[in-house]
Amino acid sequence: MALSFEGRVAIVTGAGRGIGRYVALGLAKRGAQVLVNDFGGGLDTLTSGDPSVATAVADEIEALGGKAVPDSTAVGASHAAAAIAANAMKAFGRIDILVNNAGGFGGTEGLAADTDDQLDAVLRSNLLGGYHLLRQVWPTMTTQRYGRVVNMISGALLGMPGTAAYSTAKGGMIGLTNVAASEGRSARICVNGVWPIANTRMADEIKDDAMRAGMVKFPPNLAAEAIIYLCSEENTTSGEMFTAGGGSVARTAFCTGKGFVDPELTAESLAANIDRARDLTNSTFSG
Repeated sequence: MALSFEGRVAIVTGAGRGIGRYVALGLAKRGAQVLVNDFGGGLDTLTSGDPSVATAVADEIEALGGKAVPDSTAVGASHAAAAIAANAMKAFGRIDILVNNAGGFGGTEGLAADTDDQLDAVLRSNLLGGYHLLRQVWPTMTTQRYGRVVNMISGALLGMPGTAAYSTAKGGMIGLTNVAASEGRSARICVNGVWPIANTRMADEIKDDAMRAGMVKFPPNLAAEAIIYLCSEENTTSGEMFTAGGGSVARTAFCTGKGFVDPELTAESLAANIDRARDLTNSTFSG
């Protein structure tokens, strides 16, 4: 049975290209009314924007018989989030779904090489933008006792060199996802995170030639389909993270090992038992 989003309104940021475009199109094809948000700037988050990027996708949805409005506001500040939410409310009268997909990369040769402007821009687009938007739509979702939020995370936070600002922002989105899921449970608001693997503009920044070439196996539309499901009423999962790419979807979680216990713990006793403290055999699920 096809999922239906009839009567639902979605805000999708970064919806002009890549995964975001496929999410916006997929939601609209299933009946959702969509605010297509995209600043239309460069991947470095510092390049000037182009309103035609969002407009093109909104026009594409309208041509298919759907309903959409474009929005070229750059995410990252509270006033920007207020403007985006107000635009959706003016056009459609409610907000049911938020997909925090917008974000730039701004990778460098190392964490000390980030300029102040690069650091601030990446944190704004990847963390603060989504945080401010969630704050803006939260009262609406709470009042209507329904909402679906998907936050974009990234496997880069596991230690990809040259991505300190980006990975820091994505790590912050994990915390935001977990707290929002906990606070939204009583109001039937489900909040989840997705670690997409997709051949987008960001994949072009991968320095390893073989890895970059292999990204062709991960078209962005497949990652988008997992996000679309998490936006649906049928999904009641909340506070979880999923790695999605190439047609595969798998839950990603933290775990804690049995550890080393010493009631009289000293730095020296830990030094003698550090391997036991690090051992993840028979570890337990942490969330």
